Amino acid sequence: MSQPWPPAPASPSMPAPSRLHLIHPDLKPPAVTNALRYFKRDVQGFLNAPKPITIDKFGRALGVGRRKASVAHAWVVEGDGQVLINGKTLVDYFGRVHDRESAVWALHATDRIDKYNVWARVTGGGTTGQAEALKLAVAKALMAHEPALKPALRRAGCITRDPRRVERKKHGRVKARKRPTWVKR
Repeated sequence: MSQPWPPAPASPSMPAPSRLHLIHPDLKPPAVTNALRYFKRDVQGFLNAPKPITIDKFGRALGVGRRKASVAHAWVVEGDGQVLINGKTLVDYFGRVHDRESAVWALHATDRIDKYNVWARVTGGGTTGQAEALKLAVAKALMAHEPALKPALRRAGCITRDPRRVERKKHGRVKARKRPTWVKR
């Protein structure tokens, strides 16, 4: 059985297709095809490759990490293990021990804590999100210095970006899923 033309939307929430797409391909005039070709992009997903992180002339590698609303830019350079975050030391910036450990977990898991210095700029979100973003940024920059560390960093869970975000609030609810208190009378 053939599909009906024009195609129906996949779901009620999906918007209806534009009127130009409703013209059957066999009946479409060449002028419409040429006009639409200007706006069409040729996307080939299998050719998409990540841009490698390079080391600049000063020996620094820049890694960028994100977690929830936090963004961390970390410059990793060979040194003696100093960590500066927004101009403060690791202990001064992160009050919780768990956040300190997770911020430098990539260095700790690969036993490179005394081999590299880290200078980071972190913005947005809360302290735990910033620490997790910094972990990803340091891991990416560390891979630029030593690409052979990728399997160890993957096992330690340092190079996978955490995609979880805060769920939006819905109308008629107190929060995203919490309902108002039920009152019998």
